[in-house]
Amino acid sequence: MEIVLLRLDRIGDFILGSPSYRALRQAYPTDRITAVVPSDVAELANACPYFDAVHIHDALWLLSHRRPAEWWMSAWRLIRFLRSKKPGWVLDFRYQNRLDPIVAGLSGAKRRTGYDLGLASLFLNERVERPGPQLHQVERNLYLLRSAGVAAESCELEVWWDGHDRTTAEERMPTDALRPGAPRIAVHVGAGLPAKRWPEKRFGALIHELRALTQADILVMGGEKDVAVAAAVVNHVECPVINLAGKLSLRQMAALVGSCQVFIGCDSGATHVAAAVGVPVVSLFSAANRVEVWRPWGPKVTVITRHPTCSPCHSFQCTRNDGYFCMADIAVDEVAAAVRTAWTER
Repeated sequence: MEIVLLRLDRIGDFILGSPSYRALRQAYPTDRITAVVPSDVAELANACPYFDAVHIHDALWLLSHRRPAEWWMSAWRLIRFLRSKKPGWVLDFRYQNRLDPIVAGLSGAKRRTGYDLGLASLFLNERVERPGPQLHQVERNLYLLRSAGVAAESCELEVWWDGHDRTTAEERMPTDALRPGAPRIAVHVGAGLPAKRWPEKRFGALIHELRALTQADILVMGGEKDVAVAAAVVNHVECPVINLAGKLSLRQMAALVGSCQVFIGCDSGATHVAAAVGVPVVSLFSAANRVEVWRPWGPKVTVITRHPTCSPCHSFQCTRNDGYFCMADIAVDEVAAAVRTAWTER
């Protein structure tokens, strides 16, 4: 049987779904599993051992700045691809957009499984009631599978890299900045939305405090879109740091994070990757999303957040006009204390 997973969301969503991919492969060890993912997730998906194939599709209907005509054309292209595969089963993990179940429902698969979003889910023949608002995203993914008859043995996250990724990541670091045998702390300064970012000066002050506290090599990380933010952070720092923003792929970052004693980051895909690696994580979580649903998953995760009355705002940028910003309310001393605890308990 050809099984197709529609996993059209972001990096963090993909990582939080890894227990589901493992459970599905264990339940269907000889069937062919194809994952449909966006381009920024393809690197991780191609390394996942539970998939036989990966198809890249950027779902334009998930981008609010694109025109409705582009949404429907993007959906139609994916429907045509799915129908050409003649899959036996299509599973859609998303529940936030009504175009998702329409795409899955028109896929031509014999089994069409997704969350029940009303009339948009008319063409699904396995409609699953939407989960409760307090259920974590990892559990939501497994809830969908369980409703379809697939049970999971473990909720542990996974992320995949190899020795080449680790070697390449190490080669990207300037050798004159590294101290043999020194511990490492990763500080990821990026976030997908301005509403989820911690102020640059706070990151700079934190790096100074961490250096004095641990004498560790500080690795400043971020994606290509975070290069300017990382440069601004480093400009606030007088102690030695290693700026790797924009220099590592996701797999290389995961491999390098595995050599660190602690990872600090905001609500971002990179923080979910670090939690999946298994290192202690200190997450600075904004009030944009429900923390109980989207927090990094794992036993070594510490979440620092605030719960203002506007939470969850789901805003691209903070819209309050009274001067309050939930991320700016998180103090450097509070984060340093959490890192100190993680450092001693690792």
